[in-house]
Amino acid sequence: MSPFLSWVYFAGREFTMVNRLQHESSAYLRQHAEQPVDWFPWGPEALEKARLEDKPLFLSIGYSTCHWCHVMAHESFDDVEVAALLREHFVAVKIDREERPDLDQIYMLACQFFTGAGGWPLSVFITPEGVPFFAGTYFPKRGGYGLNMPGFIDILNFLATRWQSQRADLLKSGAEVVRLLQGMAQAQPVDEVLSVDLLGNAAEHLHENFDPAEGGFGSAPKFPTAHQLLFLLRWQQRSGSAIALEMVEKTLDKMAAGGIFDHLGGGFHRYSVDKQWQIPHFEKMLYDQATIMMAYTEAAQISGKQEYAAVVAAIVAYVERDLRGDAGLFYAAQDADSEGREGAFYVWTRAQIEAGLGPLEGERFCRYYGVTEKGNFPEIPGSSVLHLVAESETDPVAAAELEPDLKRWREALLRERAQRPAPFIDEKIITAWNGLMIAALARAAVVFEESSYLHLAESAALALMARLGREGGRLWRRWRTGEEPAISAFLDDYAFFIWGLLELDAAGADQRFLEEARRLTATVNELFWDAAGERYFFSAADAEKLVARNLELHDGALPASNSVMIMNLLRLAPMSGDSDLYNRAEKALGRIAGLAARTPLLYLHYLSALDEYLP
Repeated sequence: MSPFLSWVYFAGREFTMVNRLQHESSAYLRQHAEQPVDWFPWGPEALEKARLEDKPLFLSIGYSTCHWCHVMAHESFDDVEVAALLREHFVAVKIDREERPDLDQIYMLACQFFTGAGGWPLSVFITPEGVPFFAGTYFPKRGGYGLNMPGFIDILNFLATRWQSQRADLLKSGAEVVRLLQGMAQAQPVDEVLSVDLLGNAAEHLHENFDPAEGGFGSAPKFPTAHQLLFLLRWQQRSGSAIALEMVEKTLDKMAAGGIFDHLGGGFHRYSVDKQWQIPHFEKMLYDQATIMMAYTEAAQISGKQEYAAVVAAIVAYVERDLRGDAGLFYAAQDADSEGREGAFYVWTRAQIEAGLGPLEGERFCRYYGVTEKGNFPEIPGSSVLHLVAESETDPVAAAELEPDLKRWREALLRERAQRPAPFIDEKIITAWNGLMIAALARAAVVFEESSYLHLAESAALALMARLGREGGRLWRRWRTGEEPAISAFLDDYAFFIWGLLELDAAGADQRFLEEARRLTATVNELFWDAAGERYFFSAADAEKLVARNLELHDGALPASNSVMIMNLLRLAPMSGDSDLYNRAEKALGRIAGLAARTPLLYLHYLSALDEYLP
């Protein structure tokens, strides 16, 4: 047995096996500390063990609030048979993707090259030199039984045999993937004129993908991807397009009415599994709260719809109540699961509502929020996800008259819900995501003339500077209360925090925030700028050397860090009179333009930055 797998006794419990991950700061890694797998965190120790024992590494990459990560953990990593296979043939490594997005980006791209898809948990097999040769996402312990995927045990046995008998074939495919990864950073841009036509082309693509009945883009699952809406709002302001504003309003209205919005506690869940926004995946991410806030804020400013102010207020209430730590910074996320079931904290039966509000008022509440005897959430039979039914959405007069009662009922049920076992909250502080929330709060403070929002933003910015600032104008990425900050910041940390600082400056906050934005921008230009490619690398020049140095150019769940940094440069340049900032922004815009012309929906925040640049 490994010396790092040991048995310990906890009061009131049987002896429990623990591994190295018990000493890690990451909540995700610590969730796996009592498993029989001989886990290592990513680092020299794991790589050296693999070299000395001539074994490949198995990387399991995920995050603490990931539902399918939990499923694979229970099915496979809690299993002694799987643990024995991993220990005999591999070096098993756990990675928190939120702490190490550089590793996640590289190996997610490798997975996409191998399989054409990606997701979490990300399961990757690599050589001791870091070369990936097999990748996938979630695997059940065993295949068959109608499952259209191989079992994890089958994969472990297959790769263990291939490593011994056909290693050259594995290394050949791995080398090809590394060549592709490294080539992405060296790819030359396709010539493209920086013109309004690029913006119009993207708007047309969004219109083609728009769901006119339910809002959003495409079919199920639907994600509340705010940079799509923020781009359309910019396009509406430039072009006067009524269609662009209609797409935004329809989407925001349907989201706020659907089950993806927490009607009792505020905040938005991660995404909707159906196209009506009714049944969510219940995880709540800090970055989603921030970017969705921005969309409702800017839509309120342009459309004049005051009901969007209430949605923003509900998001802020959730974040301040459940995600704000003692230092004034914001936690990363809240899990989807509680009591071992996804959504158990959030869903209601008709009987529960009537017991909480009384039969008469309970019946009225159920009718308004679509709670039925049958329910709409099949995972917990007879339970319903709260959502506004169609009559409620389309009769604003009746809704306004009923609002005082609805508010009282929501508050009563929120108190009732607070007695349930709550989903786990990951209390790590991520610099990038806090920067986004600071930007959203500062922007909302201006639009809604709400000083409390500005106070939250200023407090968070000061705390971030104090807790995660480093000497020499640098930042840390992660901090937890009671621990030292760790992990050198990546481009998104700098870019998103600079964004927040610039929004604070625009809100009339203290001059020191603008000075900090300038200081951090100088750091970014020194450590992240790709002189040959005229764009920004995701990791700093002195960061750990991996098999490739990634460029984050296209949007994902969040706007691409390169595009955010371009926008920052365009805003800072006229304030400082520094022509170098403008020149860098112009060069980066030119380098990415050809990509945006070919696949505009992947580059919408870049196109928002282009809109900022164009006259």
